[in-house]
Amino acid sequence: MTVSEGFYKKIKQWMVDPKSEKVAYLPFQSNGNPYKANVFIVGAVPEPYLEIEKDDLLFYSHFLVNPVEYQELFSEDGGPISREYKGCLNFMEWMKKQFNETVVLSYLNSVNVESTKEFNELKKQESPIYKRGLELFKVMVNEFKPKVVIVQGAANWKQFLAQYGEQLIDIEGHEQSVQQLESHGVVAKLQLETGELVNVLACRSLSNFGKTGTTFGDLKGNLSELLQN
Repeated sequence: MTVSEGFYKKIKQWMVDPKSEKVAYLPFQSNGNPYKANVFIVGAVPEPYLEIEKDDLLFYSHFLVNPVEYQELFSEDGGPISREYKGCLNFMEWMKKQFNETVVLSYLNSVNVESTKEFNELKKQESPIYKRGLELFKVMVNEFKPKVVIVQGAANWKQFLAQYGEQLIDIEGHEQSVQQLESHGVVAKLQLETGELVNVLACRSLSNFGKTGTTFGDLKGNLSELLQN
C-alpha cells in the first residue's frame, strides 16, 4: 500500500509532538490498508523502537502499513524484538493467509521511547507526551473502525480495563483470567464516536502464537465466526 498525501497528513499529526516538533509516537502498524482492517490487536507500547527524524517521516510512514518491512529496517540497526511482537507479526500473517484480512496493531500507549525506564519516567512525571500516548488508541479505533479488538496478554487486559472499563458495554467475566476469557468469544463491546459497537476479545499473549496458532483454537474459531457475520 502507498501512503496517500491525505493519509500522511494524518499520520504526521498523530506521530509528531506539537510542542517539541519531534516524532514521539508510533500509534499503529498494519499489513495493508488500515481502513479496510476488521481486526485490531492491542499491545502495551510500540516496538521495535526506531528513532525517526521529523524530516524523514514521509519515508518511514510507508513502513507503517508493512510491519515486516519495518522489522527488517529495524533489524538493519541490530536491535532485538520481543517474542510478543514477533507473535503479533505471525498472527497478522496468518490472518492475511487464512482470511485475506488486514490487521492493525495498536497500543494502549503509543509513546515511542527506547527503554522501559524512559517510559516509566514519563509515566511518573505524568508527562503530556505520556498522556497523549494514552489517547491515541481511541483515536485509532475511531479512525479505522474495526469490527473486532483483541486485547492480548494479562497485563494488557488489566490496563485496558483500567483505561476503558467504564466505556465498555455488555462486559462479562472481567474477573476471569485471559485464558478463560479467550474461550468466551466477545467479552465486551466498545462504542465508537459514530455509535457503532466494536466487539472486544481477550486472549493470552501472542508471544506463543507461532506460525499457525495451534494452541489458539478458540480465538481463531471465534474470529472466524465474527468475520463471517
